[in-house]
Amino acid sequence: MKNRITEILGIEKPIVQSPMSWVTNAEFVAAVSNTGSYGVLGPNAEQTEMTSSPIETAERMRAEIRKTKALTDKPFGVNLAPNPDQSKDPWTRPIIDAIKEEGVHGVVWMGVGDGTVLPEIFAELKQAGVKIIFRAITPTIANTQQAEQAGADIIGNQRKPNP
Repeated sequence: MKNRITEILGIEKPIVQSPMSWVTNAEFVAAVSNTGSYGVLGPNAEQTEMTSSPIETAERMRAEIRKTKALTDKPFGVNLAPNPDQSKDPWTRPIIDAIKEEGVHGVVWMGVGDGTVLPEIFAELKQAGVKIIFRAITPTIANTQQAEQAGADIIGNQRKPNP
């Protein structure tokens, strides 16, 4: 089953697992990736309660990334849902640092709110060799074009963009 998705992500089957926030864990994601599909760790993978610390949250993600890597040599990603107003978002930077430091293959960029694209973060991830699957919660032609211009590798909207 070769197509652009399989080629871009280095997978056998053009299936990207949904980054289900609390449901995913290393075992689940590795199992998906081991089938030839693309597993994705959700933002609270393997957790049962939220933390109030961005650093603790990132370290929990780092641990789950390492567990996943121990269970598969196949590509997998991490969900990333940055607040469009980075001055009010202490959570994204520590997660991005963990993604880059741990050599994660890709991210599913959840365009929250109006689907804002942050080109500087796209560029940083691309420079680190991270593949970007852009998936706006509210897809529009504008945010889809912004993601494409910023360097998204795959546009994964669930429905046709609205004008």
